[in-house]
Amino acid sequence: MLLVYTHKITPRITYIFKHICTRVLGLPVSFTTKVEELVAHDGPKLSYTTKKLGNELYLRSTDLLFEHGILSTDVVVQQWDGLPALFPVKDVTAAIPFDIFAGAFYLMSRYEEYLPHVKDDQGRFPASESIAVLYKFIKLPVIDIWVDRFISILHANFPNINIDKPVYEKEMLVTVSQAFKYTKIGFLRTLGGYMTDTWRLRFRENFIRTQVLLGVRKDPYNISNWLINVQKQVSQPFKVFYQLGNYGMHSKNIKHSKKDFQSVMKMIADYCEVGLLVSPQAIAQNIDLAVERKRLESIIHRPLKHIHIADFKLVLPQVYRDALDQEIQNDYTMGYPDEIGFRAGTSQSFLFYDLDYEIQTPLMIHPVAMQSDNVINYHNHTIDYVSLRDMQKSIQRVGGTFRLNFSNASFEDIFSKKLFRRIALDD
Repeated sequence: MLLVYTHKITPRITYIFKHICTRVLGLPVSFTTKVEELVAHDGPKLSYTTKKLGNELYLRSTDLLFEHGILSTDVVVQQWDGLPALFPVKDVTAAIPFDIFAGAFYLMSRYEEYLPHVKDDQGRFPASESIAVLYKFIKLPVIDIWVDRFISILHANFPNINIDKPVYEKEMLVTVSQAFKYTKIGFLRTLGGYMTDTWRLRFRENFIRTQVLLGVRKDPYNISNWLINVQKQVSQPFKVFYQLGNYGMHSKNIKHSKKDFQSVMKMIADYCEVGLLVSPQAIAQNIDLAVERKRLESIIHRPLKHIHIADFKLVLPQVYRDALDQEIQNDYTMGYPDEIGFRAGTSQSFLFYDLDYEIQTPLMIHPVAMQSDNVINYHNHTIDYVSLRDMQKSIQRVGGTFRLNFSNASFEDIFSKKLFRRIALDD
């Protein structure tokens, strides 16, 4: 057990220390505000405060983890052996020249998203507003790298300390906003598709549509058989998210009650983990999220555990509070639709901390590092393997989890299937 001395124990301190020390490193941690307890403790110990007390491992604290509420502050970013470091400290007796725990908390809590910022045209927090993009470390799992170096410091000070070093993993995600492109969508939508594509001179599209409707060609959005065949070769279950909202301007899926749609979902659920792709309507109204949850559970006959927010419309903290109200356990939206990298500075899963209420919640956040569209050029039919390999290597070095998100619509292009299969089967 690691004993941590601090002059004040706060919910923020408890949250971030337990995440890094216990959840990531498997090291139990306890806290004390009594110096005599620190001195008497004969196991691994450190102080997280404003002044070194003796010969203990000392980490200089800043104010963030002792504050309450959301305060506007200028976050200083400096370099630590070539690595970006938030909340630097001027204390030569400190083992680390910045507040590693405050920096990790700032990024993981998405503190900056609670502060006033310019939203994009869909009302989302844009990557361009993030400190990670501003200081050019968005593609680095900085918290994971900090923790990796922290492990070395712990071993140097406590040679016999028992630490479970993180192990590299990968998770393949597939979002399905529309299960069928040409079939099962009804006569009027089919007729409208023919007319629209004729008007826009997209004759090849109409030719493919006709082939699919005649049964000569498979519907490009129905990837169930192909996905299951790939899944059978992999032990880690893929996570497939279906949208079950009502048809509307932003939801083009067929009605959830159609037997063909339900049959596909049930078949996928036999091999993969099925979650909910939360519709735009449900993002705005919690009652719709409850309806969509019940629809999914009635189809797959299992409780809903995983969600992904459609179009990455992750408006904090309300979206996550709605998910908590529905007793949802896992979210897979923590990423950017148009930027490769780490929105929360880490590839490791973490519990959502609600800054308004200053509490740790049971909702587990699983960061998504990349969307398939970020590395596939559908016009030139090329894949950016350099960015892909760089991202994988940066995560592998720190034993993180690489999550890559595809949409079923992207599998219409053979390069998307090629990329998915390559990553999924790569050991």
